[in-house]
Amino acid sequence: MDPFSPLHYLQNPIWVFDVDNKKILWANDKSLPLWEAASIDELLERDLGQDMSAAAGATLLEYQHAFKSNKTIKTWWRFNPKKITKNMLCLFSGIPLDDGRIAMLVEVIADESSLRRDLAFSDCSNLALLFNDVGRFISANDAFASHFSNKLSDLSEFIGDTDIAKKWLEDAKKNNHFKCSRLCWTGQRHHWFDIEAKWLSDNSQLLLQLVNVTKDKEKLNQEKYNADHDYLTGLMNRRGVSAALKASHHHLSHYSLLFLDLDGFKLVNDSYGHAAGDKLLRAVAIRLLNIVKDRGLVARFGGDEFIIQIEKRNYTTLAYFANQIIETLNRPFHIKDIGELSISCSIGTSNYPDDANNFDTLVTQADMAMHRAKQRGRNCYYPFLQEMADALYRKMTLRHHLSQAIENNDFELYYQPIIDLNTQQLKGFEALIRWYDESLGQVSPAEFIPLAEETGQIVPLGLWILHSACQQLAYWTQHYQQPFIISINLSRAQLQPTLAQTIEQMIFQYNINPSLLALEITESAMLQDYCETKPCLDALAAMGIELYLDDFGTGYSSLSQLHDLPISTVKLDQSFVQGEHTSSKVIIEATKAICEKLNLKIVAEGVETRAQLDYINQCGFDYCQGYFFSKPMPVDELEQKYFHPKLINILA
Repeated sequence: MDPFSPLHYLQNPIWVFDVDNKKILWANDKSLPLWEAASIDELLERDLGQDMSAAAGATLLEYQHAFKSNKTIKTWWRFNPKKITKNMLCLFSGIPLDDGRIAMLVEVIADESSLRRDLAFSDCSNLALLFNDVGRFISANDAFASHFSNKLSDLSEFIGDTDIAKKWLEDAKKNNHFKCSRLCWTGQRHHWFDIEAKWLSDNSQLLLQLVNVTKDKEKLNQEKYNADHDYLTGLMNRRGVSAALKASHHHLSHYSLLFLDLDGFKLVNDSYGHAAGDKLLRAVAIRLLNIVKDRGLVARFGGDEFIIQIEKRNYTTLAYFANQIIETLNRPFHIKDIGELSISCSIGTSNYPDDANNFDTLVTQADMAMHRAKQRGRNCYYPFLQEMADALYRKMTLRHHLSQAIENNDFELYYQPIIDLNTQQLKGFEALIRWYDESLGQVSPAEFIPLAEETGQIVPLGLWILHSACQQLAYWTQHYQQPFIISINLSRAQLQPTLAQTIEQMIFQYNINPSLLALEITESAMLQDYCETKPCLDALAAMGIELYLDDFGTGYSSLSQLHDLPISTVKLDQSFVQGEHTSSKVIIEATKAICEKLNLKIVAEGVETRAQLDYINQCGFDYCQGYFFSKPMPVDELEQKYFHPKLINILA
């Protein structure tokens, strides 16, 4: 009876291979074309060990050991019947023979033509090398020889290190096998292999079964390169330069970090498009590389920000090096299809380890210094100073506490009197916000108002001020029969289309006369986005609310626009009132003349002395306020001082 008769029902090419004698014991008809055989009998007569390499033979013996543990092996196998190379995806398993030995059952799953998806794997698996007990090269299997070479001399040549080759032999003899990954020399070029080393104790030989993972390694290397580099300029990105510094000797040397930001880059993008901006960034990167050369590292942080790292031994002075960069970037750039573009840059610097001992902190410090350079007029450099970090920490602390204060309404309104110089009586009060924090103490409005404007917190804060002032005005109007106006400062961010409706609702809610309400707005707030601002101001004026132009003389007034705005009163900035130079008096008199021609009332701010008051009176000002009369006061103090059954002469 045929012991292999059940195998006849399998549809794939299949045969039984005697590993010990290198012969086929049984095969089905479908295997004949693969072996280029005319008949089963002719195939069974072949001696397949005649052309088999020692490496292939050793591999098959290892497979045979695996079959004893009921393991199966799926791999590509290369063989050459009648000098015709065949590459088949096979499933190897053990099958017992009558004499107690284990043969190898081979089932062909697919060939190159029918399984293209796995073809690439056939080029990198089923590779084998055989070495003797001292590392001399014995043999390579056909798969290795056909793809690489068959001309290796020894193990040390393959792995590129004599000492490591000796250690491999020792480890294999001691532990029978080990696995690793390594870049190896194949006789033609280097390739990455996943290696499984097995010690064949019967023959004192080292068998290396290899999988070529070069493509995977190259892909990983490319992915790592992409992760560490900016796609647009080819420079390192933040991650890349950080990793480069940590991996190199730079942490042992003193170096400087330059944080560079292009001035006016947004204008280039807005005017010519992002494609032009990208070309400009690439041109900037080239110039920076040409300046730095091999003296340091250049990276792009995204947008129009760049980082340069340079060791102190590679420049004379940091100021000279920074100015050299500025001068280089000041030269016009010729951009294809556009022409010449001119830009400038602002640079901040920090130093390792004097300013900080880690990269991230150095970047933060240099960034702070760069923003200081921007504030100083741009196109310059500025070094990091500790006071910048202190200011930033203060700012962060303030922002956190300010958010909590807005949520809890931890503010108070103080009121400063405004005096009518014609009647020498009280015209009204300016509402001024005050903030006392338990841990920070009294925080100046000059500090937290700009922060609130920068963060957008000014909108909820301004809404609280409006509600509080309107509520106070309603109370005073009801309890004291004294007509006066309360003026409230508005931020540019509050001049939204819905503002008039919001204030109208407050007037209705608190039942106040809109003519007793004044809104103070700075020149810059009124004139910035003039076309959007004017409808809002017109709507407020139409309700009967007075509009004051605050801090006059410190902004960028356009008289033609001011004439077209519904302003009733101008408030001259205190810097002119308190100024001792002749120019201050000229400005005071000119302001009075302009307001008179435009039929505007005028308030002098910051009056502190009798001399200042007398001069303001002499110039014919309508109103004034300042410490000469009163500092801003809380409600209870103000009521005690100013609210009487009959209003007395303020100036008496």
